[in-house]
This record gives sequence, structure tokens and C-alpha cells, in this order.
Amino acid sequence: MFVLDTNVAIAVAMGTDTGKLFKDLIESNEQMISSELTLAESTHSIRKYVKGGYASAETGKVWMQAIQGMVDKFYPIQPDIEDVLHEALRLDHSPYDLFNFVLARRHNATIVSCDKKFISLCFKEGLNVCTEVDLSA
Repeated sequence: MFVLDTNVAIAVAMGTDTGKLFKDLIESNEQMISSELTLAESTHSIRKYVKGGYASAETGKVWMQAIQGMVDKFYPIQPDIEDVLHEALRLDHSPYDLFNFVLARRHNATIVSCDKKFISLCFKEGLNVCTEVDLSA
């Protein structure tokens, strides 16, 4: 089981070089889960690409549909608020990342990310992480 981080979801949807490294994993039969926050973060990022003139609104919609299709189950954030706050304070890290951190820990899942700071934190805390380095070897 894998927990999909927003940065990878966007990279795969956009077809970037980094996204191509993760594409096979995303399309595999492995169960992919994520926090519902991933949808909000993806929408925010895609809006920035469209408003910045890097993509059309139609392309943004296609990317968003692709991201929704990558995940087998999105988990609500409300039940994890207290755990995430606790970990954000303990680890001095962004709560946004920690929703997927808590989800991965709860399900004994591997986080799929290309965020170096988050990857480092996950390794330090004993979570399994799949990075683009793992896939390109």
C-alpha cells in the first residue's frame, strides 16, 4: 500500500520528467491512498499553473481528473487533526505534509514523494518512502 504525496500526483498528471519516473508505480495494481488534503493542494497548484499561463483551464481540468484517478481511496482529514497537530509541533514540520505522514503510519504504508525535506523527515521517523531515486535505479 502506498500513500501518494501531492507533488508526485501533480508531476505524474503533468507528465514531467519526475512524473515519468513514478508513472509505472502509480499505474500498478498496488493500492494507492491519500489524504483528501491532496485534492485541495492539487487544485491550488493547478490554479497557479493556469493563472500563470503555463496551462489552459481545460488542461488543468484534465490534470485534476488524472490526479483523482490515481488514488483508490481518499481519507478525510478531520479524524487526524489532533495527531497531525501533535506531530507538527513535535517535528516542527508543515501540517500539510503530516496528514499523509499520519496516514502512512496508521496503515503501515509507503509514502510516495519527491519532496526532499519531507522524505528526510519520513526516513528519520522510520517510515518507508518511495522516491524517484528508488525508481530510476
